[in-house]
Amino acid sequence: MTKLATEQLLYLLYAVAYSAEGSVTKGVVRGHLPEELRKNAEEVYESLCKQNLIRPEKRNRLVLSQLGNETLVSTLTTTEYRFNSQKGPKVLNALLDCFKFASVYPPILSEEMDFDTFTEKLKKIYFEERKHQELRGVVAIHSQEIRQKFSEQNQISQEKLNQYFDLLKVKGKILAMIEKDNELIQWVE
Repeated sequence: MTKLATEQLLYLLYAVAYSAEGSVTKGVVRGHLPEELRKNAEEVYESLCKQNLIRPEKRNRLVLSQLGNETLVSTLTTTEYRFNSQKGPKVLNALLDCFKFASVYPPILSEEMDFDTFTEKLKKIYFEERKHQELRGVVAIHSQEIRQKFSEQNQISQEKLNQYFDLLKVKGKILAMIEKDNELIQWVE
C-alpha cells in the first residue's frame, strides 16, 4: 500500500473532515490546510489523483476513493505527525471516522502473514506467471515482477517480503540467477 507524504496525509484527512455528503471542493480543503501547505495544495491534489486516491467530481469537487480511504487509515496508524492548530474538533472527528472505517476493513491493520502462507501465495503467483509465459513461448520469470505482483495482491511489508523471499532462496525452494542486471528465478519442484 502507498505510504503518504505528510502533505498528502493532511490533504486527505482535511478532505474527509470537511466533506459534505461525501464530497468537498478543492478550495475548502486548501482553505483549511495549515498555511505552509496551502501553496502546494494543487500539486498535492494532482499527485493524489494520479495515485487514484481521490477522484474529481463536478464543479471542482473531489471524493476520496476506496483506495484513498484505505491508504489514509493505513498511514494514520503509522504517522508521527502531531496537530498544533486550533482546528481540532473537525480534524479529530475525521480521525474518529477513519478509525471507524478501519474497523470495517480490518485487513488494513492485520498482522503480517506467516512464512508458510507467504510460500503458498508466492508459489501460486509464480506458477500463474510461468503458465502465462509458456503460452508465449519464452519463460523468464523476473524476481522483481513476482515481488511486485505479490505486493499488489497481498498485505505485507516490503521488509517482510524481502526477508521471506531470501529465506526461500536459502532453503533452496527458489533458484535465482542474475542475467543482464535482472534476477531471474525458478521454483524448485
